Amino acid sequence: MEIIKTYSERNAIKVIAFAIYFSQKFSSEEINILIEKANKIDFFNKEFDDKQSQDEVAVIFSPDGVQTKQQTTSGISYNKLNDNNTLQWSLTINKDAVIITCREYSNWDNISLKAYSYIEEAFNLIKKDMNISQVTLEYLDEFEILTDSSNWKKLLFKKDSEYITSHIYELDDFWHINQGSFAKLEKLDKKLLDTININYFSDERDNLRNKLNIRTQHTLPYENIYNKNLKGIFDIIHIHSKAIFEKIIHNDILNSFNKGKGQ
Repeated sequence: MEIIKTYSERNAIKVIAFAIYFSQKFSSEEINILIEKANKIDFFNKEFDDKQSQDEVAVIFSPDGVQTKQQTTSGISYNKLNDNNTLQWSLTINKDAVIITCREYSNWDNISLKAYSYIEEAFNLIKKDMNISQVTLEYLDEFEILTDSSNWKKLLFKKDSEYITSHIYELDDFWHINQGSFAKLEKLDKKLLDTININYFSDERDNLRNKLNIRTQHTLPYENIYNKNLKGIFDIIHIHSKAIFEKIIHNDILNSFNKGKGQ
């Protein structure tokens, strides 16, 4: 009997996200100019199926205390759909970040190259001296738990994993683990902040199915202008993230993937 179902046959990755944050925000005028430039570029019109502007509302108080609301454009989001008309890729450019998400993960080589091509196109719209404050790589892995037996935890997790609190093996109810720490990796100048969120819950959006989500986020201070070294940085963070995942998940499940985590 199947006890644990991974998000896909190739891996457990539901979403992967690449984010690059700016040191200073664009003004509303700068965002509008950026969107106008993007609307004239064939790449954005041909690559994506639709686009949606992002708006923000500011509350302004006059000297006499009168409150007014002002709505401005804060960014734009481009969406690419698959053959089933569901979201596959998204590219968001807003006042303080460029964010790429993929919801159909295959392997790192293919996905990272695609993501980086989107990042390059986005930065072709942005002034070259725009400083970056940090970069983030985030994975959301998902498992569906098909049994009420507590034995599934021993089948899913490595024995004595440093990322799993031991008392969860005694629980019959839902639970949550949230932890963070800094890691100093040899090829990175700054310390990397790892935030690992493990959540066993009933998914209200999916017929109350019991799910186990592992959200692994890695944030690196960057403090530089955009350059092509970012791809190498994301590669290093990815290898580090994979190592953490493999310290959590049982080898039997890893071996069912193509080289573990869909690599």
